Amino acid sequence: MRLHRFYVKIPITLERFDISDRDLIHQWRTVFRYNVGSQVILFDGGGTDHLCMITSLRNLGATVEVIEKKNPPAGGPKINLWLCVGIIKKDNFELAVEKATELGVSHIIPVLCERSEKKNINMERLEKIAIESSEQSGRGDIPVIHAILELPELLESGILPKNKILLNLEGDYIGDVLKNDPPVGGRKDLAVFIGPEGGWSERELQKFTEHKIQNVSLGSQILRAETASIAIASLLLL
Repeated sequence: MRLHRFYVKIPITLERFDISDRDLIHQWRTVFRYNVGSQVILFDGGGTDHLCMITSLRNLGATVEVIEKKNPPAGGPKINLWLCVGIIKKDNFELAVEKATELGVSHIIPVLCERSEKKNINMERLEKIAIESSEQSGRGDIPVIHAILELPELLESGILPKNKILLNLEGDYIGDVLKNDPPVGGRKDLAVFIGPEGGWSERELQKFTEHKIQNVSLGSQILRAETASIAIASLLLL
């Protein structure tokens, strides 16, 4: 029988511990119909899965006992990929977060651009999507969902890795870049900028030029922001 994976916000350091997450307890009791003796896989974002048995299940909490620890399989993403995505429509941005999580993206930053049609986003909802995607995909950690930043603020923040690329139709073709410099130089950290529906403004493109960020193209076709996010993450991580 397939066991379901669940993320817990507390570090798993003990062989027996209590869980007080009411949403998780509600899910166990009403959705999965778990009882004492049911087994689940728990992870805390540290990369290790813990096979656990429920030893007590109450209305507001549960107690579990660790039966076995499973180390993550080899062959994960070779780089820490930062996706800096211009804010787009709610459903499309959520799709990008879901698929980026499944593919192994390390950081996701919603960027407020001059041509962003939408100016805000539900951060709590994005974090929930990232957790659920990690649970379902077998990923051992949770990507960091950063707070919204305007592009100039992000470029000057100092939080991004040194190596950065900008997706732009007029840039160097990604196939040639990867062929000559795989994967983009074998670098361990890389930030990728993806524009909103309206694309980058001239002023924003000038900002990228000032920061000497390489322009890279995914081809001659114009891709939606969520499609470009999935495509570049697949190319670089898989």
